[in-house]
Parts: sequence; structure tokens; C-alpha cells
Amino acid sequence: MPRICIARIFLFRCMVTMILTACLALPTPGLAITPRDFTSIASLDYRCTETLLSMGIVPSAVIDPDAPYSTLEGATQAINLGTIIQPNLELLDQVSPELVLISPEFTHMAPRLSGIAKVKSLAPYSPESEANSWQRMISFTRRVGEAIGSTALAEDMINETESHFQSLRSRIAADQIPPLLIVRLMDHKHARIFGNNSMFQGSLDQLGLSNAWQGSENHFGIKMVSIDSLVGISGRLVILESPYADNPNRQQFAVSGMWEYLPIAKRDDVIFLPTTFNHFGALPSALGFADALVEALESPAG
Repeated sequence: MPRICIARIFLFRCMVTMILTACLALPTPGLAITPRDFTSIASLDYRCTETLLSMGIVPSAVIDPDAPYSTLEGATQAINLGTIIQPNLELLDQVSPELVLISPEFTHMAPRLSGIAKVKSLAPYSPESEANSWQRMISFTRRVGEAIGSTALAEDMINETESHFQSLRSRIAADQIPPLLIVRLMDHKHARIFGNNSMFQGSLDQLGLSNAWQGSENHFGIKMVSIDSLVGISGRLVILESPYADNPNRQQFAVSGMWEYLPIAKRDDVIFLPTTFNHFGALPSALGFADALVEALESPAG
């Protein structure tokens, strides 16, 4: 057989192979959203939004993209649907997403949203769940991955987060740090305490640290208490700056006569953490808290 014919046959077979390979790589209609097709997702929940962004996915539309948390960096690239209290559903209808992620607290919106797109309700906190806070956040991340059709991205994010926590843990002497009482000041007489069910507990567990609050709490892990109920608690005080306060919490703390008499505050080793994470967030916020906490513990004053 002439050499030119052999060359033509070889070239033809190569072209057929390339065409078949390309056809097999095409997405199959009816399957879940492919890992690279994320432009049709809208998020009406902060935890879902920060999880998607940490996976490298910018939703087509979100609520509260200007919220004062660094974990929402990148959300401003999405269409602003307003606030969760009154989202712009007409604008959402114009965006025409294939999937809308919401939290169980707003399932009353599901009937209206189902006329726009498929609706999925997800949350890292549940009164029915008996898992600890870290396990709930891990499960939540995986369920977000399943909802968007990319469990691989979810697992990658989980692995990266766990690796980051291991790095943070190696930077502190956990056995030399007393239990931490994590609070957010609500006024001069009351505080919100974060307990075992909170996002913060998951971070403390991963860092090898303990929580000074062992009292009752709700399924979000919080308890509103008066200042005098903290008199008998020993440990180290961690005050979370409010993202909505006109003045920094440390200024409120300084002028509050009641706080200065607490034994836990008299040691003058209070830690103030900036607003760089959501107090009720998912893994990204838990990591943001851990970053800020370890940095504070490493500082000369820490």
C-alpha cells in the first residue's frame, strides 16, 4: 500500500478518535449542575454564600453582599438582591437562576421562590441535630456541594480548612491557655454568650482550646445573660466586636462600671476580636475567627 494512503488512514483514525473523545466529554442533559456551570445559582443565605465563595464560586445573585464580613469578599461581583428581610424577588426572577439556596428560617418564601427556580434549604444549625458544631459545619459544606452538583469542590474546601486549622494549632501552646469565655456585649448589663453548639466551639475544638461557658444555650449555641451571672466563671474573656456598633466594644467596655468588677475581667488580659467573620457562619467564618484568635494570642499583649 502506498505510503500516502497509510498516512491518510492514520490521520482519519486520529480524527475519529478526537471526535469521539469530545462527544464523551459533553455534559449529559438532565444531570445535576456540572462543576463548571455555576452561573445559575442564587443564594439567599449568608452561610451558603460564604461557602460557595470559598469554593471559588461566585453566585449569580446574593443577599447582603455588602455585609461587614471579610468572608463575603467577592460577593460584590454578584447581583445584589437586597436584604433577607425583603429580597428583591422581581430582580431574582429576571436573573432566572436554576437553583436558589435558602435557610430553614425562611422556608415561608419557598412557595414564591419555587415559581422562579428549584429551591434548596440548608443550614449548619439544627435543633434536631445531635452532632457537634464542627461536624454540623462539615455536613453543611458537603450538602452545599451536593446541591450544586460538585462534591469534589466541597471536599477540597473541607481538606483545605482542616489543614489551615492544623497549621494554626501548631502555632499556640493550647495547654497553657485557660478556657475562653466568648461574648458579644449587647449593652452595659447584658451579653450574648457562645456555648457548645456555636460555631466558635467548633473552632476551639480544632485548636485544642476549651470553652469557659458550660451553661444552657439554644441550638444556635447562644445564651443571653446578665453580667452578674458571669461572676463565678474563671478563664479568659474574648469580646467580639459588633459589626453594627457606632463605637468599638472596647470603648463600651471601658465605660461600663459593672464589667470592671468581674474577676474574669480584672486580670486585664481581655481579647477583643474585630468584625471579620459572621458569628453564626459556616466553615469560612469559623476559620476567620480562628485566624483572628490565634493572631491575638500570639501578640505581645496576648
